[in-house]
Amino acid sequence: MKTSSFRLYTGPGRISIARWAPRGCPAGYRVFTPLAPGKWFNSVADDEYIALYMKQLAALDPQKTWDQLHELAGGHEPVLLCWEVAPFHRTSRSLSPTPPGPRRARSPTGATVG
Repeated sequence: MKTSSFRLYTGPGRISIARWAPRGCPAGYRVFTPLAPGKWFNSVADDEYIALYMKQLAALDPQKTWDQLHELAGGHEPVLLCWEVAPFHRTSRSLSPTPPGPRRARSPTGATVG
């Protein structure tokens, strides 16, 4: 399973985990709403966003989620799509941002990597 951006990947196995896809996105992608952020995604501080998203993820059954994503991919490797393009500069929400300057990323738990 891989992750990418709507702007970078247009091949087989595309699955949107965004609240909606960008205009002009080529047809053929599937949608998996359980991994899309909640309605709160653009209205809360970063710390609250991470807490809410982690709570949302914790409610999912990992094996069932894995199986559903592979089924949606229709025999291809699942490629989960969002709006962000790496490196992440906090242009919008990201659970592993790379701030401008020294290459450092923060995990969802807040640990600094790099």
